[in-house]
Amino acid sequence: MSEPAASPPSIDPVAVIRSRQYIAALVLAAVLGVPISIIAYGFLALVAALQRFVFVGLPNQLLGGPVPAWWPVPWLVLCGLLTALTIRYLPGTGGHSPAFGFKTGGGPASGRELVGIVLAALTTLSLGAVLGPEGPLIAIGGGLGALAVHLVKKDAPPMARTIMASAGSFAAISTLLGSPVLGAFLIMEAAGIGGMTLSLMALPGLLASGVGALVFVGLDGWTGLGTFSLALPVVPPAVPPTLATLGWAVIMGAVGALLGWLIRWVALSLRPVVHLNRVLVTSTLGLLIGLTAMAYQLISGRSFTQVLFSGQDALPELVEDAAGYSLAVLVLLIACKTLVYGLSLSAFRGGPVFPSMFIGAALGIAASGLPGMNLAAAIGMGIGAMCATMLRLPLTSTLLATLLLGVDGVAVTPQVVVAVAVAFVITNVLPVPGPKAPVAPDDVGSVQHRAPSRADHPTEIPRAGRSTARGRWTAWLFIIGSSLFALGAVPSYAEAVGLRLSAATFFVGSLFFTCAAFLQYRQAVDALPDAGTTRRHSFWVWAPRNLGWLAGAVQLAGTLWFNWSTGNALRDNLSAALTEQRVWRPDALGSVAFLIASGVALRDAGRGAIAGRPRSRTWKIALINVAGSVAFGVSAVAAFVIPSSGDVWNAELSNLGTLVGALCFLTGAILMLSPESTDASVPADRGTQK
Repeated sequence: MSEPAASPPSIDPVAVIRSRQYIAALVLAAVLGVPISIIAYGFLALVAALQRFVFVGLPNQLLGGPVPAWWPVPWLVLCGLLTALTIRYLPGTGGHSPAFGFKTGGGPASGRELVGIVLAALTTLSLGAVLGPEGPLIAIGGGLGALAVHLVKKDAPPMARTIMASAGSFAAISTLLGSPVLGAFLIMEAAGIGGMTLSLMALPGLLASGVGALVFVGLDGWTGLGTFSLALPVVPPAVPPTLATLGWAVIMGAVGALLGWLIRWVALSLRPVVHLNRVLVTSTLGLLIGLTAMAYQLISGRSFTQVLFSGQDALPELVEDAAGYSLAVLVLLIACKTLVYGLSLSAFRGGPVFPSMFIGAALGIAASGLPGMNLAAAIGMGIGAMCATMLRLPLTSTLLATLLLGVDGVAVTPQVVVAVAVAFVITNVLPVPGPKAPVAPDDVGSVQHRAPSRADHPTEIPRAGRSTARGRWTAWLFIIGSSLFALGAVPSYAEAVGLRLSAATFFVGSLFFTCAAFLQYRQAVDALPDAGTTRRHSFWVWAPRNLGWLAGAVQLAGTLWFNWSTGNALRDNLSAALTEQRVWRPDALGSVAFLIASGVALRDAGRGAIAGRPRSRTWKIALINVAGSVAFGVSAVAAFVIPSSGDVWNAELSNLGTLVGALCFLTGAILMLSPESTDASVPADRGTQK
C-alpha cells in the first residue's frame, strides 16, 4: 500500500513580507515603475501622433480640404499587411490573439519577442484597426519587468520573475483606464490571482502602478502631449434606480451578451481563414474595415474615425453629444463598429477593452429613450454588459462602468450589477462561437516563436485540403467583389468620390468576380466524374450535361461580359449608341448569364433534397444567389440607355437592384466560408455583377 503524497509546504505570507528578498522586490518594483511607465507613455504618445499625422495632417497637406471618406481604405490595407508580416516573421507572433478575450497567461514575453509585440501593436493601433492598447501594454510591461530581473540576477527564482513581470504590467497601464487601482484589478482578475498569491503580488504591483501614475501625470504636464487616461469630461446626471431601470437592465444584459457573442463568432470563425494565408487575408480584412468606415461616413455624414480605432478618444465625444445622434445613426454606428471589431479581433493585435466600452455606450445611448430609462443608467448598463461579455471579467466590468461615470456612477451601480450578471450568465450558457478547431500556435497566451511553415500557404496545403482551401479563396474573392459593388451602388458614395472613381469601383469588383468564377470553374472541372489527369489540366473542358460544370462555365462567361461592361464605363464621352452597345449590352448579357448559372446551381444543389434529404447549406446559398441574380437582372433592365437622349431609363431602380443583388451575393459568399459549403463540387455562390 503506497503512502499518501506529501502536501506542499505552506508559505507564511507575513514571513515572506518581512524577508529581505521581498523588501528588495518592493524597492525594485518602485524603481521599475518609472522607466516602464515612461516607455508606456511614449508608446501611447507615438500611436496618437501617428494617428493624427495619417488621418488628419497628411490629408490636409495633400488634399487641402476635408478628409475624404475613402481616405482610411488604403491605410487599413497597409495596416493588415504590416501587422501580418510582423506576426509571421518576427519572434513572438505579435503577442496573443485578442479573439479569445483578455489573456495574461503564458508567462512574460522575452526580450526578442517584445520587438514583434511592439511593432504589431503599433501598426494595428496607429493605422486604424479597432482594438485597444491595454493588451500590448500589459505584455510590454510584463516583458520588461521579467527582463529587468534577469539582468539583475540571472538565477532569480521563478516567483521573483513572476512578481516583477506583474509589477511591470501594473505600471504600464497605471492610468490608462482612469485609475491605477482599476488597471491593477483588471490584471489580477484576468490572471485569477487570489489568496496568498494575491497578498504577495498585489503590493509590488500597486506600488509600481502608483509610481507609474505619478510619472504619467508629470509627463502630461511636462511634454504637453495631453493625457491618455480614459475619462468623461461631461457625465450625464444620474437618477436613483427604479423598477423600470432594473427591468431594462435585464434586457440590456441579454442584448449585450448576444451582441458580444456575434462579435466573437465573427472573430473566431475567421481565424481558420486567417491561418490559410495570414498576409493576404489580414490585408483583405483591413480593406473590409476601411470600406465599412467609409460607408459609415458617406451614409451618416459623420467622421469615419468613430468606426475606426479603439474608441478611447471617441467615447467622451459620443457621450457629450448623445442628444445629437438619431436612432438610425446610432444603429448604423453600432452595426459598423461591431463588424470591424470582430474583423480586427480575428487577425490583428491589441486589447478588447475600449471597443467593448464604446459599443456598450452607443448601445446605452440608443436605449436611453425607452420609457423609464435615463441616459446615465443606460450608458453604465451598456458598458458593463458588453465588457462582461467580451472580457468575461464581471467584477472588472462593473468597476469600468461605474468608475467611468464618476460620482454619478454610485447611483447607477445596482442597474450595472444586474446588467453585468445577466450578460455574464448568458455568455457562459451560449455555445462557444466559431468552428471547433484546434488553437493555432500564434493564438495561445504564450508567445512562442515558430518558423514559417508550408501550411501557411494555401497553394501548399496537402491534396486532401486543396478543395476546402480553394473554396475559401473563392468565397473571399466574392466577398471583396460584392462589397465593392454594394459600395459603388450607394448614391452618396458616387457623389463623394465622383463618377469616374465610382465606375472604377465596379470595374475592380468585376475583376475579383472573374477570379472567383475561374476558381469555381476549375473546381467544377476537377469534380467531374472519371476526369483523368490530362483532362484536369486542360483549360477548356466540354461537359454541358454536368450541372456543376455548366453553372461554373456560364458564370465565368458572365463575369467576362461584366469586365467588358465596367471597363467601357470608365471611358469618357461615349455617345449614346456606343454606351448602349459597349456598356449596357454586355451588362445585360452578363446578368442573363448569372441568372442562368444561379438557376442551374440551385437545380444541382436541390437534387439531394428531392431524394428526401434535408436542404443543405449549398442549396440555401444557391437560393440566396438566385435572388441576387434577379435583383441584378432588374438593375440591368432599369439601366437601359434611351437612344434619343442617352439617359438611363431609371437610375434609382438600377442602383437599388445592384445594391440588393450585391448584398445577396455577399451573404452567400460569407456562408461559403462554412466547411459544408466548400466541399461541394461548385459552391453555389453564383455571384455577382457589374
